[in-house]
Amino acid sequence: HEIRTPLNAIVGFSHLMTIADNAEDEKLYSDIINQNSEILLQLINDILDLAKIEAGTLEYVRYPMDLGELCRNVYEMHKDRVQTGVVLILDNKDTSLIINEDQNRIMQVVTNLITNAIKFTFKGEIRFGFEVREEYIDFYVKDTGRGISQEDQNKIFERFTKVDTFTQGTGLGLSIVKHGAAYHNARLTLDSQEGVGTTVKILF
Repeated sequence: HEIRTPLNAIVGFSHLMTIADNAEDEKLYSDIINQNSEILLQLINDILDLAKIEAGTLEYVRYPMDLGELCRNVYEMHKDRVQTGVVLILDNKDTSLIINEDQNRIMQVVTNLITNAIKFTFKGEIRFGFEVREEYIDFYVKDTGRGISQEDQNKIFERFTKVDTFTQGTGLGLSIVKHGAAYHNARLTLDSQEGVGTTVKILF
């Protein structure tokens, strides 16, 4: 079902593109095709990565990387994707921090957390960044979104789990975050209150 939905949109609106009689309709159909193409690509990547994780074949290559630069890249990619009335804030805009980790996997974890916050935050802000402690790095994503019930908090990091059936996605993103944090020997914490917001931290 999750694969068919964006695929049907791509096929259907590709056909409509061929019979569109004005530039405005063409732009609308093109935007819908692009949006669903991104959803489908992310879905396939998540499924493949989860399969590799469970098979123990997902490759991790640790090397020096700049966590600050990675966060700035994530900010630039997502600052215009937040919902109307929401602002994305990066607390470490001018900070560089060299760590020895797998950049691709850290990027995947951060992107999944930001994407998830965007889905469920309809007003206020999404704030993310990191703080250097004595023995670890405290990476966080805080939002003023709908929050998560205690019942859902107990299962939200399990694969194919979704808070509701109306939001796009497969329920794989947070499962990948959990596995990514575990690989980097990081502690994953969740603090959420319905109607107030959610804070997710990765301590590594």
